[in-house]
Amino acid sequence: MDQDQLIDLGLYASYILLAVATVAAIVMNLINSLGNPKSLIKSGIGIVVLGLIFFIGYSMAPAEIDLVSQRAFEANKVDPNAASTLTTYRLIGGAMTTTLVLLVLAVVGLVYSSIARVVR
Repeated sequence: MDQDQLIDLGLYASYILLAVATVAAIVMNLINSLGNPKSLIKSGIGIVVLGLIFFIGYSMAPAEIDLVSQRAFEANKVDPNAASTLTTYRLIGGAMTTTLVLLVLAVVGLVYSSIARVVR
């Protein structure tokens, strides 16, 4: 076997292990949650809130590609006028907005918990 084949084999093995770990994490959490159905409700609410934040971010994303982004797409030989390009552009904008909102919430939570710990 040459080096390229070994790299491919390692990548395939890592994909398989990642899939097994993902399935195991989901299944084990579901098994543990069936003993306490209230935790499923809290998890469902969390997933709905994340979806809502993403939807808001996607809705706020620009509906047209600006000049700077258009030049960047053209430089990388991507058609900026294609419908899939605009959809991808908006999906990335929604994901970035979601990430920013979650980062701000995490920082606010850290500051709040630190202040609450000092006050006690």
